[in-house]
Parts: sequence; C-alpha cells; structure tokens
Amino acid sequence: MKEVYYRNVFLDTELNSLGGGQSTRITFPPSEFSVKSSQLMKLTLTSMELRRNWYSINKYNNQFFLYNFPAVGSYTKLTIKPSSYRTFTELATGIQDAIQAIPALVASTCVWENLTRKFKINLAGALATSYFVCFQVAGNNPPPPPGVSSGDEYFSDVTEILGGKRTSAGWDGLTPENAFVNANTVDAPAMVGNGDHFSKYVGSLNSIEAVYLRSGIQNNNYQSLSFEGGVVGNPQSALVSTSIFARIPISRSTYDDVFEIIQYEDYNDNFSMLLQQQHLSDMTFILTDHASRPLCEVAQGQSADGNLSFKISFRWAIIEQEVPQGEYRVRPPARQSMGIKQSQQTF
Repeated sequence: MKEVYYRNVFLDTELNSLGGGQSTRITFPPSEFSVKSSQLMKLTLTSMELRRNWYSINKYNNQFFLYNFPAVGSYTKLTIKPSSYRTFTELATGIQDAIQAIPALVASTCVWENLTRKFKINLAGALATSYFVCFQVAGNNPPPPPGVSSGDEYFSDVTEILGGKRTSAGWDGLTPENAFVNANTVDAPAMVGNGDHFSKYVGSLNSIEAVYLRSGIQNNNYQSLSFEGGVVGNPQSALVSTSIFARIPISRSTYDDVFEIIQYEDYNDNFSMLLQQQHLSDMTFILTDHASRPLCEVAQGQSADGNLSFKISFRWAIIEQEVPQGEYRVRPPARQSMGIKQSQQTF
C-alpha cells in the first residue's frame, strides 16, 4: 500500500461539542474527503493536548464498604472526598475522614506505610465480624446486594487505590471478598473485626494510566474485554472490535502545576485506522478512561462548559495498492550499462 495524497485536520472540541467537550462531532466537506473504489481512506492521529482538569480521586474510585456493619450481612458505604491528593499521607487522611464520618467509627485511624507502600487502617467501633470490601463487578453479575447500588458503587476502581483484594464478577452474591489483611507480610491472612487492617497489595494515588480517544466510525482495531467496565465475559481470552482510535498515556500519577497538560506527539503512525467507506461525511470523537467511561467531572456541567475539552490533529490520507489485488508482476532483468568503453566496441 502507498500513500498518494493526504490532508491535515486540526480540531478543537471546545467549540465543536456534542453534549460536552469530551464528545465532539465534525462534518467534512463531502467533495474534499472521498476516494475512488480502488482506494482506501486512512486516518492517523498526529498530536493531542488535554488539560488535566479532573480529580485523581473521584466517584469512579472513591467508594468502598464496611461489611457486617452496623449489623451482620449489611453494608455501610465509605466515600473518600474527591480531590487531587498529591501525597499518600494526604490520601491516608482522606480515607480516615471517610471512615470517621460514620459516628460509631470515629476512633478509627488510617496511616500510610511508606516502605511497603500500603495503608494501615486501625478499625475501632465495628462488630467482631466486620471487614472492608472493594467491589469491581462488571456487568452486574450477580446483581448488587442490598445497600450497594449498581454502577459506580458496584464497579469501582477503589481496589487499585486502597491496594485491596476486589470482589469481582461471578462472586456468590452472599459473602464478598475481604479486601485487607492482618499484617504487613506476604502471606498474611484476611483481617476481621477491630484492629489493624493492612492493604494486601500496594496502594495508588490514581487509577488511570491512560486516556482513550474513541471514534464513532467503524475501524479495524481490536481490544480486550477488560477495557469495558460493563461487559460480561472472560477478559482473559476475548478480543473484540473496538471504537478505540488511540491510547494516550499519563506519565504522572498526580496533578502537577507545571505539567498540567497531557501532550502526545506521534512520529511513527502509532495510531491509525483504515476506513471502508468511499466518502467521509461526519465523524465523532469521544474521550474516555480505560473502562469506556467519560472522564469524571469535578462539577456538573464541566464538559458542556468546555472545561474538559481537548485538541487533536490527524492526517487524512488516500492509499492504494501498488500492485492490483490478485496480480503478480515479474521484476524485469537489470539493464546493461549503456556506457561501453570505446576500446570494447567492435567495428
């Protein structure tokens, strides 16, 4: 395949919004973006800029539960205040505030263990059978128990923040997984009741490693099911067609005053897609996190007001086969040099 023609397109979603700055639709001049039947259209992302205008801790990763409290079999929701915590000590205070917001648990504390990179919650005022739970159940399978709402409470990335063991899809619907253990050791058993609850795995200040640019147009890309929070299936083995156009990595775990803009420049055609149609009339671009969710707003209306907008540039190109499909051309033999020395000529 060879590229025979291209155009650059520059897009600012702040002005071209479709229900918000994270989703935009553009209309192409039909006569300018079309190809012949023997040609294909190719789109390649060349650059992207996005301000980090959302909180690292938000409704997608700040809700966990205390099970068997205040009664056996019940769930009490604990919510970490949304914010951009810049240190684990700040986040530990946020977790402690979430637990102490329950009057009976006001004597509980939370600290960050710096060497092991884990949280230690000293639970006080709970039942002897109480323990912490982190739900990350895709597709509501099974349905959420009483006291837990479907959506952001039942599918949450809080397990990555707390470093806890998750209760995932396919659990028995009766007894959730215990998220914490009773010691800062590799083989520590689960912790129940009052006392020190330690993270089973390392904690995190952020649960998003990258943002995803998606397109509403059919393309030739594929994804694993683990990229979709609501998909029921086996994410370890399945690949399905996707709307993902590009994956933009986030290099810093927290907001930075100097590096507040997430920037991507492509020099190697990393993200591209081939289009099957002969005319390009309109196209939708959507910005999401890894689970196909829109970036979480700090306040309602943030996207509609353009405060989560992004800027991209991409190359629209016409490509065609160098040799018609099904045809094989034999390379001609190398030509002999025309510059024969005069001494070699025959008269």
